[in-house]
This record gives sequence, C-alpha cells and structure tokens, in this order.
Amino acid sequence: MINGMRRLERDLKLLLIASIPTGLSGGMFYAVWGLYFETEGINASLLGLYTFLEGLLMAAVFIPAGLITDRLGRKRPVLLGYLFSVVSLAVISIWGLTLPSIALSGILGGCSSLALPAFQAWLADLAGSRMEEASSMQMFLYNISFSAGSMMGWIPELMVLSNGGVSYSQAYRFMITLSMLATLAAIPLFLLIRDRRVVRLRGRPATTLREVLEPLKTPMIRKLTFLLVLSSLAMGFFYPLTSYYLGMKYGVESGPVGTILSLIYLISSFSYLVAPAFSKLMGLVRFIVASQGFAILMMVLMSLTDNFLLASLLLILNVMGTYAPFPLIWALFMEYSPPDERGVVNSLYNLSMVGPRAVSSLAGGNLMSLSLEYPIFAFILLYSIYNLLFAVLISNRSQTKTKTEKGYVEQEVEGSGIGDGSEEQDRCNTSQA
Repeated sequence: MINGMRRLERDLKLLLIASIPTGLSGGMFYAVWGLYFETEGINASLLGLYTFLEGLLMAAVFIPAGLITDRLGRKRPVLLGYLFSVVSLAVISIWGLTLPSIALSGILGGCSSLALPAFQAWLADLAGSRMEEASSMQMFLYNISFSAGSMMGWIPELMVLSNGGVSYSQAYRFMITLSMLATLAAIPLFLLIRDRRVVRLRGRPATTLREVLEPLKTPMIRKLTFLLVLSSLAMGFFYPLTSYYLGMKYGVESGPVGTILSLIYLISSFSYLVAPAFSKLMGLVRFIVASQGFAILMMVLMSLTDNFLLASLLLILNVMGTYAPFPLIWALFMEYSPPDERGVVNSLYNLSMVGPRAVSSLAGGNLMSLSLEYPIFAFILLYSIYNLLFAVLISNRSQTKTKTEKGYVEQEVEGSGIGDGSEEQDRCNTSQA
C-alpha cells in the first residue's frame, strides 16, 4: 500500500490522507452514540427517529450538492460540508442530548452531506484510470482509522473506573468532543489541495429535475441505482442500531462495543484492499455475489447465538462480506458516467444509499422495540432478495461503457496553472472497458 501511495500524485495523496482524521472521528462517535442514548434513557425508537430525520435531510441535500459540485468545483462544497459536521458535533458536545440539541445536530449533520458528492467526484477526477485502486485505498484508510477511533471507546470506561465522579453520560459526551476535533483536523488538508473544475462536455449544466436524472438513462446506472436502494433498505434495518443491540442483548458498555466496532473496521479495511484482486480472479459479479451471500449466512448464524464473543465474530465477518464490494460498485458508477456529471451521479449514488436507509432505520428502531432480533430477520430477507437480483441484473452487463468525448480539460479554480496539464488530462479521463 505504501508503494502504491508513493506513485500517486500530491493532491490525490492529500485527499486520501484526509480520510484518516475523518475515520477517527466516525469511529469515536459511533462507539458511543447508541450507548449515549441508552444511558440517557432514550429508547431505540427515538434513536431510529434521529437517524431517519438526519437521513431525510441528507437525501434532500444530495442533489443540490451534486449540481453545486459540477458547477463550482469540488473544494468549496467539501469545506462547507465539513464545517457543518464540526458544528453538528459541537452542538451535542456543548448541550448534550436535549430535544433541541438533537434536532439541531440532526439538521446540521444532514447539511454536512454537501461534502460527500464533491469528495467522491474529486477522488474520481484525481484517480482517473486508477479509480478502483484509489477507491479501495480511500476506504482502507478511512476504515482502519475508524477502527482506531472505535478502540478509543475504552476511554469512557477508563474515565468512569478511574474517577467515581465521572458518569458514563459525561464520558460519552467527552468522546463526542474528541470526534468533533478530529473532524476539524481534516479541513487544513483540503485547503492544501488545488481545486479543479472539469469543463462542460455537454453544454450548460443540469438545472431541472429531468436533467438531473439524465444519467439514469444509462442502463447500468439505472440498474445499479435500483440495487443500491434495495441494499441500503436492508442495511438500515440493523446496522445503525448495532451498538444499541449489543448493549441491550449482552449488557456491555462502550469498551467492549468499541472494541468490536474497531475489529469490524480493521478487518474490513483490509478486505477493501484485496477486493480488486479477488474481483480480477473470480470476476466482478461473481465476487460481489459471493461476498454478499457470505454476509447473509453470517447474519443468520448471529441471530442464533447468545454468546457475545461468537456473535461479535459473526458480526465482524458479516460486515466484511457486506462492505468489501462497495469500492468496486462505486467504481462501476464512475466508469459509466461522464466526468462532467460525476457530481450529479455521486448524488444519485449517495441518495440511493442514505434515503432508503433512513426509512428502514426508523422501521428497524420500532422493530427492535418489539424484539431485538426482528431487525436482523428483516435484513436477512431483504438482503437476500437484493443479492439474487444483483446476480441476475448485472451478470450480463455490457462491456462497453458510456462513451465520453476524449480530450476534455480541467481548469484550476484558484491559483495559477495546473502544472503538468497533459498528464492530468490523461489521468482524469473516464476509464474505458
């Protein structure tokens, strides 16, 4: 991986490195978030409602975010989105879990999704023909950092044990403060990257909903979008409630939960690195279907055990099988989309991931209030349907990707020149089959 990083250009390296503080922030946050609700006496249905509201706001922001990205470049939306995220965490850090703070934090958290389509388009632009490698490396760095952040879930445990005056609620709140500071640390890295904007290939940028949905006319984009909707519906039933589920079923606190989340993301991070190799060896569709089928089997077995260590191992294997194919699926989206529409296509990608997940997380919270196992059963059923349809719809995919005009150029939004312009132009062209 280190040799691979050395061969990458400066701006791409900085963008990948920015995933490290972001991953640390996410790991620290999710290690305590569900437990913080539990400690404050807020049940799973309200946690699901929070996820639902935040997800709806994120879904509402994605399309405008894609349009802004394709018009104004990548840098400004990324910076603004990260600032929203910092303020969202600061609200909880300062005021704790009150109804107004939860609502305001959710709104700001939803607005932070402005950064996601821009970041992904930026990554695709800088990676060029190495999108699968760059995507896998980005997810590796993010997840191994997420793993380290999750291990910091032991900090609240140690704070409570070492000082009788500190409650779990206060310790969890402190962790959210650390999460905010880690997010803030990513912003200087983005400031160092030059902003480049792709010149339009197809006239004026999209403005109407009909024009925004234009990429869906490409059969592969349409199929992948439909399949992502199904997969995110399935995952939303259980994954947002994982820490709550482990805490309630096995009576554990943030230390053990953080350790499990850390191992999940640590092992999954390496699966991202090897996914492209297995894809070449087995074939893209065969690898994705096998990986997702393995995830379903692990979830079935997890529902049958009452042993925390065994359930944790099965959950680790489940997440590894579920998420290992995602860099490859994202690369498919990018390869079938023109460079000057990547902002909008990434908006559709993220909308397909977040919107349905928000709906099913609300349903999952209500199901978990009835039985801890019901959300798992819902995941197994819907994810099995999704995996079967993936095998059917993508197995005979065309080997000819959407054609885009060659020789497009990039313009630097700020500063003087790009430097090695011809090299950048070659690297950022859409990969051909």
